[in-house]
Amino acid sequence: MSDKLLIGQLARLAGVKPDSVRFYERNGLLPRPERAANGYRAYDEAALKRLRFIKKAQSLGFTLDEVRRILTLRGQGSTTCRSVLAIAEATLADTETKLRDLQQFRDLLAANVRRWKKLPARRKCAAEFCDLIESSNGTQ
Repeated sequence: MSDKLLIGQLARLAGVKPDSVRFYERNGLLPRPERAANGYRAYDEAALKRLRFIKKAQSLGFTLDEVRRILTLRGQGSTTCRSVLAIAEATLADTETKLRDLQQFRDLLAANVRRWKKLPARRKCAAEFCDLIESSNGTQ
């Protein structure tokens, strides 16, 4: 089993917890691995590559359902291009909205930080900071 990885090794190399690996398996994002003679999961390099892809896609804002669709479409040929294009267009629109929201929040935050620095130390900035967060458009 020298070229195989145990779940802890796989998780560590991919930067996730072993519970995440099990979760991805249960939800069909990661294929079920072989089992060693002792019953331990034995992962290959392809599993590590796929796990890293899942993590990277999530960090870019893709939902697990979107990741699942993308992985399902991967390698299926040109007939799936329309589906991929639709996902890409939706992701682009969502990303542009998030960027606008973040830029607006950044500008508001920068203005408030400058203003708060000029105020007496006893001023209750925390409440104003909470209000600022609550009033932002949000970037879920």
